[in-house]
Amino acid sequence: MKKKKEDAKQVKADDAKICCLCGELIIGAYDYVRTRRRTEMYFHKGMKCRKEK
Repeated sequence: MKKKKEDAKQVKADDAKICCLCGELIIGAYDYVRTRRRTEMYFHKGMKCRKEK
């Protein structure tokens, strides 16, 4: 049963999004852009981190 718990923790860690502008973990709403090379970039909703600088 420990195996299932470890898998659940990994799934949650994989779902975590990191902002491309500030490098912080995104909690809550986010925007993302898919580039021509099929990579995805995630940003805080409304780019809040850009306004703070």
